[in-house]
Amino acid sequence: MRQLYPSELKVILKELRRQIMLDGYAEQRNRWAFLAAVITNGFAVLASVFSSKKRKPKLVEADDFLNKDYKKTIQQVIGLQKADKNFDKHIQDAKQKGLKGPW
Repeated sequence: MRQLYPSELKVILKELRRQIMLDGYAEQRNRWAFLAAVITNGFAVLASVFSSKKRKPKLVEADDFLNKDYKKTIQQVIGLQKADKNFDKHIQDAKQKGLKGPW
């Protein structure tokens, strides 16, 4: 840790915050929001069974229980992550420079 430059430490801390945020989102969506959706859908189905009007209940999804701003932030982080894995531009640049590689 003492050998790191401040800029390197800043990048490491930023990546750790991003990973913590993604882990929190995954836990919230996969556990708690899913559980809430299952319970809500179960009550909706039971209510429709005992209802005099035989309508199909509107089912909810796990994403319906998450904050829209939070989902948008996570999608931006995930979108940036997917954009970082696209190396086509770098491969074309290397080909133009005459570099040889496994591509």
